[in-house]
Amino acid sequence: LTKMPEDEKMDRVNTMLKKVKLENTNKRMPSEISGGMQKRVGIARALVNSSKYLFCDEPNSGLDPMTSIKIDQLLAEITDEYQITTVIVTHDMNSVMEIGEYILFISNSRKLWEGSSDEILNSGVQELDDFVFANKVMRKAKSFGGF
Repeated sequence: LTKMPEDEKMDRVNTMLKKVKLENTNKRMPSEISGGMQKRVGIARALVNSSKYLFCDEPNSGLDPMTSIKIDQLLAEITDEYQITTVIVTHDMNSVMEIGEYILFISNSRKLWEGSSDEILNSGVQELDDFVFANKVMRKAKSFGGF
């Protein structure tokens, strides 16, 4: 972007802000927008250079459940529309199950499991099961044969 004419730069910035549903916010400071909006600005910044890869570190951290779902949907849409590879590091199992296509479970610097969101529920890996079924609702669903 540094060698682009200023008007072309602003055009790209505004296009990406519109893509993440933040049109008309390019003059606002980070402190003037919500946490979810800040996450979307970060996604727009990563995409403005037409990257082939998008790396997200805990994209839903600190967000309420509804905003987290919107961020997940946005990441899935962008991945499909721009045909990019998106790598997400997260502890948010809702996000993993919602948008994870290829999942890698790492613990203590070791890869313990890899597969799809369908396969994760019956992984047979105790450490992964402890992580996936950490809350009461998931444990209860598993005990009733919900998976």
